[in-house]
Amino acid sequence: MAFGLGRQTADTDESRSTSTVQVALASGELRSDVPVMQLYGFASRSVPGSDLALMFISGDRTRAVAVASGDQRGRPTDLEPGEVCLYHPRTGSRILLNERGGVEITADDDNISLNGNVLLNGSINVSGNAIIGTGATGSVSTGTGRTLTIRNGLITNIY
Repeated sequence: MAFGLGRQTADTDESRSTSTVQVALASGELRSDVPVMQLYGFASRSVPGSDLALMFISGDRTRAVAVASGDQRGRPTDLEPGEVCLYHPRTGSRILLNERGGVEITADDDNISLNGNVLLNGSINVSGNAIIGTGATGSVSTGTGRTLTIRNGLITNIY
């Protein structure tokens, strides 16, 4: 099996059970319908201009499989040694596992959506507005040491 590098030249074809791409190889060859292998549980759709790492089955350059992709145009360049980042090349949205052991989530549109129940062990610090929806029940401590009791989305006590 031989290894090669190429550049994606057209949008990914997602109409089949396995995605395929068109690739220009360094030697000037053009290959269409190249299957894209992805890690189990991960999915992405590379765009034209992306770099592709290719394996050629039995060394046959007509039988390529894309095994990795990257896009140098939008990769994070601010990572510290040992940091890990899942990122979106065009928007800059990212999940960063930082060098201190923390997790930083940055959304380009300032919205992070969580669907389902959220279980939290610890405190929540809010700088900005906290909007409490209809049906919310519980208590909230303010920065001034007061406690608000909430029932069905309404403040029922302040002490």
